[in-house]
Amino acid sequence: MKENTVCNTAGWGVTKAKNKIPSSYLRETKLTIVDNVSCQGEYGKWNIKVNITENMLCAKAKNQKDGTCQGDSGGPLICKNKLQGILSFGDKNCNPKIPGVFTRLTSKYVEWIHTTIGDF
Repeated sequence: MKENTVCNTAGWGVTKAKNKIPSSYLRETKLTIVDNVSCQGEYGKWNIKVNITENMLCAKAKNQKDGTCQGDSGGPLICKNKLQGILSFGDKNCNPKIPGVFTRLTSKYVEWIHTTIGDF
């Protein structure tokens, strides 16, 4: 996935880290792909220790306002109408400047999904 590709994600996660109350409706937002080296650096700037690997995709809020938050894990990363990732983690304080980290959907995962749920 190319850097700066615009993607969508959706979830029922909290809208503010302080209130811990999940959204009562499914929310959707646009995210921009960030290369893994820059993603690692973004976490480092905030003194958050993570290890971004080639099996991960990073994406952050396109508008610097609405990003991923607690409760959004497991949500999709859809780029060019194709599922590219599943949200794994992000900043615990829901800072939209810090990218969300998605599991990259490699052929191994896609095969498992098809085997598990079939071809819908």
